[in-house]
Amino acid sequence: MLFSFGMSFAYWASSISGNADDGSGNVILGEWYDGIPIYTVDEFIAAMNISGNTNTYVLARDLDFQNLSYPTWNNNIATTFNGVFDGNGKTIANLSLTDYRGVFGILEGATVKNLTLDNVNINYTVADTTTSGILAGRIQGTGNIIENIRIKNSSSTNTSVFAGAIAGYAFPTSGTGTLTMSNIKVTGTTITGGYSGNTYGNGGLIGTIGSFTANISDVYVESTVTSNSLTSSGGIIGAVLTTTTVNIDRAVVFSSVIVLSATNDSTVGSGGLVGRNQGTVTADDTFYTGFLRSYVTSANTNSYTVRSGILRATGNNITFTNSRSAQITIYRRSSNPAVLINSSTLYNKLTGQKATYSTSVYQTNRTSLSSSWWTTNYSNITSLSTIWQYNSSTYLYELID
Repeated sequence: MLFSFGMSFAYWASSISGNADDGSGNVILGEWYDGIPIYTVDEFIAAMNISGNTNTYVLARDLDFQNLSYPTWNNNIATTFNGVFDGNGKTIANLSLTDYRGVFGILEGATVKNLTLDNVNINYTVADTTTSGILAGRIQGTGNIIENIRIKNSSSTNTSVFAGAIAGYAFPTSGTGTLTMSNIKVTGTTITGGYSGNTYGNGGLIGTIGSFTANISDVYVESTVTSNSLTSSGGIIGAVLTTTTVNIDRAVVFSSVIVLSATNDSTVGSGGLVGRNQGTVTADDTFYTGFLRSYVTSANTNSYTVRSGILRATGNNITFTNSRSAQITIYRRSSNPAVLINSSTLYNKLTGQKATYSTSVYQTNRTSLSSSWWTTNYSNITSLSTIWQYNSSTYLYELID
């Protein structure tokens, strides 16, 4: 048989069981997998911790780590996955890792798809420059594809750098990296970063992205993103660095975005989509609702500034089409509780929001967002009925699980 480079292989899996004494038995026919099937926790650990691995894998079973400790996990700062991992609609559950970067260490020119992470908790406590996330610690290289991912009931905590649900950091080792993310849903998840540096941030999907071209489409984020130090927070991305282009298409964010640092640094803030933007960002058909917290200057006057915004908190403007928000709660200092935010000028009070205010499109309460309102105002989302659906409890459109 002649093989050549570039060929793909399918794997047939089946099993035979029985009792040799009485002749009883079962023959269980399997199925073809377009890649190497993974059945067990041990197989997963062995495969994903081969640095530079370019193989294609398919998750054949749900993997329940049962909250056990895995000291053999070799997911260190240099472990890269360069292949394809197809979750096959299966779930990795109940995984807790301390001082490892994530389920994957580094994704480099990799594809990860069709996977659910449930109760996956990454706690990185080492005081170094290593970023952590839930899916991966870092993304680098070109041709990265992340699609059809669900992350729920999970957390990423980094005490010294920045964090995100998909990755803490997206930055190439050289040149410009590329990333495509689509159909990503994050719910019931907390992201906390402890790095102190006004250039960077923590995000609902990616903490900080730099020297990348990223296309992000069809995302729903319901999480709490917190920066403990002098770092911005963003519902989708904490910080977009220079020489970076990010395109966000169809996104609904229902999150608490928090900056705890009481600093007068005007370059730090909390943004519904992006915390700080130093690159080029476009946003089409995006919606934000939730809780924004950042430091307030001049809180004793009626002209105070809140360094928070629907599109972004600080930095470069975001070019947008059809950006709306509803029922925004803003935390501020309590030195003058009589000073309230006037909802009729909410867009102006939120630094960085450039949408033109109009009573016909601004909704004070989320309860007014009926299914017909979404159809009228977000037809590009509601027309994709195979992946988006209306949630009558939250009054939002969200991705189907």
